[in-house]
Amino acid sequence: MRSAVLLLNADYTPIKVLSWQRAMVLLIEEKVNLVSAYADMAVRSASASFPFPAVVVLRRYASFAQRVKFNRQNVLARDEHRCQYCGFQPRKTSGAPKLEALTIDHVVPRAQSALGRVVLPWSGKRVAVTCWENVATACVDCNTKKADRTPLQAHMPIRRWPRVPTQWDVLWMAVHWYDVPSEWKDWLPEDSPWREYWEAELES
Repeated sequence: MRSAVLLLNADYTPIKVLSWQRAMVLLIEEKVNLVSAYADMAVRSASASFPFPAVVVLRRYASFAQRVKFNRQNVLARDEHRCQYCGFQPRKTSGAPKLEALTIDHVVPRAQSALGRVVLPWSGKRVAVTCWENVATACVDCNTKKADRTPLQAHMPIRRWPRVPTQWDVLWMAVHWYDVPSEWKDWLPEDSPWREYWEAELES
């Protein structure tokens, strides 16, 4: 969606997605500088025309300690809408994630909990049964096959151990709903776990 604006911190790391209206307010208030504009678009008033912002950068560095709400939608987004066991990534014909084909799996199952808590075998940490660190995205078939077992017990290696979202996960959760514009591409970290998805969207 080419009306969204990518916000960069003062060190030019991407941190957030803004509406174009909010970006224009920040530009007028001189809190950000324009980095890139959409070439064939403009913001017009009764007496003037302005470049339509695509990427803006904060003039002053800001710390962003973003907490992500723990819910089904955000767990699926953290895991790139991909089954963490078989790698299946269901899509609609439009290319959007097919959410109804995915489920949330308790990596250490509830049946093996004690007083509502489980011990994570990969870290030894004791956590609530339902939390960021003990749930993962799974397709229906894998969730049924795994049943009330751990990945080791079910002989189903997990692609990536579940985790509390990082800064890059937070950004991914914001941008995955958009048809990512080419103007944003240069500001992606090369080592991002979702770089492959981003570039596939651009190519399509």
